[in-house]
Amino acid sequence: MTPTEDLINEHKAIKIMLSIMGKIAEDIKENKVFYIKDVEQIVDFLQTFADKCHHGKEETSLFPALVLAGIPKENGPIGVMLQEHTLGRGYIKEIKRGLENCKLGDTCSGELIMTNLTNYVSLLQNHIHKEENILFPMANKALSEQKQKEISEQFEKIEEEVVGHGVHEKYHELLNQLKSKYLGLT
Repeated sequence: MTPTEDLINEHKAIKIMLSIMGKIAEDIKENKVFYIKDVEQIVDFLQTFADKCHHGKEETSLFPALVLAGIPKENGPIGVMLQEHTLGRGYIKEIKRGLENCKLGDTCSGELIMTNLTNYVSLLQNHIHKEENILFPMANKALSEQKQKEISEQFEKIEEEVVGHGVHEKYHELLNQLKSKYLGLT
């Protein structure tokens, strides 16, 4: 499997979570009950699976290799992706702030959570589209087969040493639970 195929596989899980997040944001907007514990688990998924693992692979392995292959970091697709990673982290921080406010009984926290869930979903849907249709095809052309093999090995190392053994499986189980609860899918 090439590095971009690995990242696209992770996108599939992230897209499911984005659908779940969209449903929760819609429920909050319609003044329906939402579950703080579910949103906390989503934040954990975003911080560990989407950011630490997925974005970590891109930021520490793929993007530097692309820069070395001649794809500019500034004023190019890599710079845009990095800016969007930072923006996404800001939305996650605000969701966490909203959760803390909920625990303290602040009535506006639902709106803060809803707004940042919605913003994150929109950002990541566009981000994934750009990666899969612009950046990843560029990577597949720019990187030799040997370089792609090296990046894949670095990805495996990130999964084991940075994220931890068995973490992917844990998050796929969470996705299945939330997908059933919010999207009615099994």
